[in-house]
Amino acid sequence: MNIIILSASGLALLSYTTAFFLLWRRLSLRIRTAEKSGQTIEPGAALSAALGIALIGFLSHLVASTESLIQQAPSPTLTLTFIGVSSLVSCVIVAVSIASALRVRADNLLLLSLPLAAFTVLALALLPPGKTQPISLGTNQITHILLSISAYAALMTAALQSLLIGVQERRLRAPQSGLLGLLPPMDSMEELFITMLWLGVGLLTLSIVTGMLFLQNMFDQRLVHHTVLTSLSWLIYAGFLTGHHLFGWRGVTGVRWNLAAFILLLLGYWGSKFVLEYLL
Repeated sequence: MNIIILSASGLALLSYTTAFFLLWRRLSLRIRTAEKSGQTIEPGAALSAALGIALIGFLSHLVASTESLIQQAPSPTLTLTFIGVSSLVSCVIVAVSIASALRVRADNLLLLSLPLAAFTVLALALLPPGKTQPISLGTNQITHILLSISAYAALMTAALQSLLIGVQERRLRAPQSGLLGLLPPMDSMEELFITMLWLGVGLLTLSIVTGMLFLQNMFDQRLVHHTVLTSLSWLIYAGFLTGHHLFGWRGVTGVRWNLAAFILLLLGYWGSKFVLEYLL
């Protein structure tokens, strides 16, 4: 195993675990403070420290993912293994979650994204890569690949955010204490969700277009299910965004549409890639 991948993965795992612990302890303190005095503490040094450590984890994770995907000898190539791509996507999700926490104090999102990233970086360090053909870094496919990875990362972050919105809806109907009582305001949550969704769908649209332009065998038998499921996912996303704009769809409706679309996207890419690399 590459020593750079092992070292960077170890640092990322340690950073993610530490950041998660700090965030969890901070939220627990907020719960105890709210229960005793009815007030909540403002974001402070604990949150800044957690975000700083999470950023170190992201940078280390990025190094490990890049090292696993790009081979320099005998010539620079990109090897899109199932584990490597999953690791890179979760790495980008952490970056988006950190930026979101700075914008609307949605640090709860990190409590979902950090364990996911820790799991993928651990898999990157311990599990063998799947069987896949390397791609020359000079081809037009690279544009399609980068757009696809960015789209999956943005839409997975939106999926995590939609889960929090579902929890928020439940809290509004039956007010609860504890972690459920410490979610950001619903308006901020939904604004962030829609922003992520627009970004992800825009990137997914570009990914589909570049796939049609650059990939000669897009409708090859091995890729047709990926193409069909991705297209269906795009239609569901587009349908919800249209309904949101015209009819004000939001809340649980948005959660259901988004999760349905993301499950199709998940099956279209990771499902087919897992089968091709490990089962065939």
